[in-house]
Amino acid sequence: MYFTRLDDSPMFRKQMQSLEEGADLLRERCLKYHKGCRKYTEGLGEAYDGDIAFASSLEAFGGGHNDPISVAFGGPVMTKFTIALREIGTYKEVLRSQVEHMLNDKLLQFVDMDLHDVKDARKRFDKASLLYDQARERYLSLKKGTRTDIATAVEDELHSARSSFEQARFNLVTALSNIEAKKRFEFLEAVSGTMDAHLRYFKQGYELLHQMEPYINQVLAYAQQSRERSNYEQAALVERMQEFKRQIDRESRWSPNGMTDSPNGDGIQAIGRSSHKMIEAVMQSASKGKVQTIRQGYLSKRSSNLRGDWKRRFFVLDNRGMLYYYRKQNSRPSSGYSNQRSSTPTEHGSGLLSRWFSSHYHGGVHDEKSVARHTVNLLTSTIKVDADQSDLRFCFRIISPTKNYTLQAESAMDQMDWIEKITGVIASLLSSQSPERVSAE
Repeated sequence: MYFTRLDDSPMFRKQMQSLEEGADLLRERCLKYHKGCRKYTEGLGEAYDGDIAFASSLEAFGGGHNDPISVAFGGPVMTKFTIALREIGTYKEVLRSQVEHMLNDKLLQFVDMDLHDVKDARKRFDKASLLYDQARERYLSLKKGTRTDIATAVEDELHSARSSFEQARFNLVTALSNIEAKKRFEFLEAVSGTMDAHLRYFKQGYELLHQMEPYINQVLAYAQQSRERSNYEQAALVERMQEFKRQIDRESRWSPNGMTDSPNGDGIQAIGRSSHKMIEAVMQSASKGKVQTIRQGYLSKRSSNLRGDWKRRFFVLDNRGMLYYYRKQNSRPSSGYSNQRSSTPTEHGSGLLSRWFSSHYHGGVHDEKSVARHTVNLLTSTIKVDADQSDLRFCFRIISPTKNYTLQAESAMDQMDWIEKITGVIASLLSSQSPERVSAE
C-alpha cells in the first residue's frame, strides 16, 4: 500500500515524485495505445491490416513487458490476447462499436480526466507550498517583543496557509492513488471486455476464443477483486487523511505564542515520571532489534558558518538513542526502474497468469536510507533552552563535545515536546551506561 505514513517528510515527497513520474510514463503509453486503438477501429473495414495494427499497439502498450509499470496494470497477461487478435484476422468488422466504447472512450477518459487531474493537483500543491513557506517564514521571523495583535494575525495567516497546503497535498495524494488504483483494473477490464465481446460475437472465431474463455473470465474476476480491494484501500486512505487533518486542526487550536513552562536550573526542561517511563520502555525495545520512532518533524537549524543563517531540516529521534536529520532531498531519479522482474516473454497460460497475480502487489519500496542524513550523538550531549542566545522564539540548543546545534521549533508545543523527548532519551542513555546497570548485566 502506498502512503503508509502521511507526514510531510522527504520520504513522502520522494514517493509522490516517483508516482508522478510513473503517471507521466503511463500517459505516454496510453496515448500510444489509444492511437493504435483508433487505427484498429478505423481499420476494421480493412480487415486484416487493422487487426495487425491493433495487436501491435497492444503488445507495445503492455504485453511482453516485465517492468513495474506494465506488471501493475496487467501487461504480461495481455500477451495471450495479442496472439489471439493476430489469429482471428478479418473477423473484426462487427466489433467496431464495442471496441469504440470499451477501449477508445475509456483511454481518453483516463488520459483527459484522471491523468490530467494529477497535473492540476501538482500545480495547486506547488502554489500552496510556496504560500505556506512564505507564511511560515513570516511567523518564525517575529521578534519576542512583537505586538500581540500582529503576532495573532501572522499566526492566523500561517494556520490558513497550512490548511490550504495540507488540502492541496492530500488532493495530489488522492489523484495519484486514484491512478495507482485504476491501473489494477481499468485496462484489464477494457481489454478483457473486448476479448469477451470477441467470444460472443464471432462465430467463425468461436473455437479459438472458446479455448480462451476460462482465461478471460479469470482475468475479469481478478479485475473485479482488484476494484473492490482498491475501493476499500481508497476509503481507508480517505479516513486516515481526515484523521490527520483533524489532528492538525487540534494542534493548530493549541498554539500559544511562547513557552509557558520555565526550565530548571541547568536549563533542561523537566519531564514527568510517566513520560520518562514511557520513553524508557520504548528505548528498551531497541535491545530486541525493534527500531521505533520517538519523535520526528521539521526544525530550523542555525548554520555554524559566519552568516548563521537558518535551514529547515527534517529531524528523527528513535529508540536507539539516535537523533539524525536530513540535509536535502535526492535529485529526481532517472526514468528507468532498477527492480525489474524477469520472466520468459513467450510463456503463456495459467503459469504466467498465476505468477503475475502473485507479484501484482509488489511495488517499489521507498527507503529513507536513500536520503542523505547526519547524526547527532546524544550520549555525550546536553540540551538547554538558552532563550537569551537568540531573539527568535521556540529555540533550544543541543551541546556536544564536537559541535553545538541551535534549533528552532515551529511552535511552543513543538519546542516543549522536542525538549521533553530528547531529555528523556539522554536520561535513558546515561542510565544504560551506569555502573549499576553494567554490573547487573
